Amino acid sequence: MTGRIALCFALLGLGACSSDWFFTSGRDHTVCEDSIPTACGTTARCVLDTGHYLDGDFPSARRFIVRTAGESDLKFEIYLDNRRAPGTSLRLEVSEPSCNEKTFFDSSGVDIFQDAGADGIIGIPIHTTKPGDHLVELSSDAYCSYVLRFSVAQTGM
Repeated sequence: MTGRIALCFALLGLGACSSDWFFTSGRDHTVCEDSIPTACGTTARCVLDTGHYLDGDFPSARRFIVRTAGESDLKFEIYLDNRRAPGTSLRLEVSEPSCNEKTFFDSSGVDIFQDAGADGIIGIPIHTTKPGDHLVELSSDAYCSYVLRFSVAQTGM
């Protein structure tokens, strides 16, 4: 067991480590409060990269941008904490840079707390085909807090 993990377990009892430290370790928090116009006719609040994470509370909706250099496989991971009520919907929609094509995940009424399992993490894979700024729209009617991170693997080389 590493020193940091042992220290955090010791400090958890004192409230000094957050329950999401394992999920955000090595990434910086993004304050997502900008106003960035998009090709989709709406405004994003920030640009998220793989070295940062977002957090917030559901129920709510959030718009942000992720950038790709070409055809890519994106993986969004959402850590759900302080779970009070799962609601009926978790939706993540990713637009291609032109906004003509969209790919989405919709929980379709499935209990997202159950889907998240014991570790509280839902993984959502999304494939994009074009390079550029992709508008991401995240929404849920669940009652909980969340932390979101993503990773990208470029595919079409």
